[in-house]
Amino acid sequence: MTMARAAADEPRPRPRLRYGTRRRRAFALLAAGLLAVAVACSGEAPEQRPATRGPAVHDTGRPEPGPYPVRTRHVSTAEAKGAFRGGTLHYPADERDGGGDESGQDGKGHDHGVIAASPGLGAEESVVTPYGKLLASYGFVVITINTKTLDDSPSRRGHELLDALGYVTGRSPLADRTDPDRLGVLGHSMGGGGALFAASRDRNIKAAVGLTPYAERRDWPRVRAATLLIGGSGDEIAPVKQHAAAFYEGLDHAEEKEYLELRGDHFVATPPGRLVGAQVVGWFRHFLDGGDGKDDRQSSPDGGSGSGSGSGARAPLCPPPHSALVTASRDTCPFDRPGRTGDR
Repeated sequence: MTMARAAADEPRPRPRLRYGTRRRRAFALLAAGLLAVAVACSGEAPEQRPATRGPAVHDTGRPEPGPYPVRTRHVSTAEAKGAFRGGTLHYPADERDGGGDESGQDGKGHDHGVIAASPGLGAEESVVTPYGKLLASYGFVVITINTKTLDDSPSRRGHELLDALGYVTGRSPLADRTDPDRLGVLGHSMGGGGALFAASRDRNIKAAVGLTPYAERRDWPRVRAATLLIGGSGDEIAPVKQHAAAFYEGLDHAEEKEYLELRGDHFVATPPGRLVGAQVVGWFRHFLDGGDGKDDRQSSPDGGSGSGSGSGARAPLCPPPHSALVTASRDTCPFDRPGRTGDR
């Protein structure tokens, strides 16, 4: 055997992957998972499907809208100065728009709180648009954004959410209606990871919501904002043990935090059903508008409010509603219902 042949037969060491390569592979796997979900939703049955456990339960019904009529305004990429790929402003109408509160404010003597919302990997703004409309009907100015690229990382989405908040409160046509000290962020999937990243960078963000959030990091020691995390028990794209539930445990310094696990997959919270909509609205109403925790959450069929009719009755913010939809929940909220026995 020649030396050349012997050298050729020797096993070669595998090259070490750089961080960027690992991250691209992670994104590719996530994208593949999203594509598989899209195919399933299109009606084309895949060759194999995971077995479902228990009866099918869905968060049915539309969220109860708030008292404000809602207006929208398109935001171009140029207006955003390239910081994000444009989006839509959703805002409560006032007398300047031909309706709403005569003072132009939210009835509490100050301007509206502001929320920025980001979609996840491969998704457009339309995924979070329903939240923009819903939250605006409760008195918030909301910007739903398109990210610069569809495969932006969670940290990049976080920067874009921060830029979007800066745009709304600083130079948008609605800037004079907003309160820059009452900021919130919301995101789905990698957008949820982006919401956590944004909250870790800006102390003016008082509330954050992650919908089946995805991120590579688990600990969020710099997040001070009150944080609501909603996961899906059957989520195979962002499994709760590695993402939503792990993030909850990693929020050591959040003002308050809540983890709500629902029976469903990666899209269990998009679009919002009645239960999820009630929780998200209640979270922002309390932590941005300063509610007392006793009447912040909308009523829902399983919300334990005693109404269930969508008549406007309220239920305590915490603990989460008792429902067949809820498979697990944990929170640090100080607002209790009588008879609470702790984490579910």
